[in-house]
Amino acid sequence: MKRIIAVALALIIVLSLTPIANAAGPKRITVASASLSFSGTTAICSATISNLNKSISATMTLYHNGSAIASWSGSGTSVVNLDGSCSVTKGQTYTLVVSGTVDGDSFSSAPVTKTC
Repeated sequence: MKRIIAVALALIIVLSLTPIANAAGPKRITVASASLSFSGTTAICSATISNLNKSISATMTLYHNGSAIASWSGSGTSVVNLDGSCSVTKGQTYTLVVSGTVDGDSFSSAPVTKTC
């Protein structure tokens, strides 16, 4: 019985400290979607960045062989949607990256790479 009470007290202590640990952790930044698709020789790029009640500034950049070939920017509060398109070459590989700041803290998405 004493062991059950000790385990229960330890569990209560751990659970009560969890919100404090999470509050001190990194700020949550969400790139809800980053999408790269092709229609013939047109690259269609889109991204949604969200973080409730935070100031967001973002740029979506399309790369080919390590060089930026097009970029689109936007800013807002809570949600920023970016959309763009540009001409590309069939058979070539392209990479889309979203980066920017949320309340002054930098972020960058995982790159999305596809071949036209």
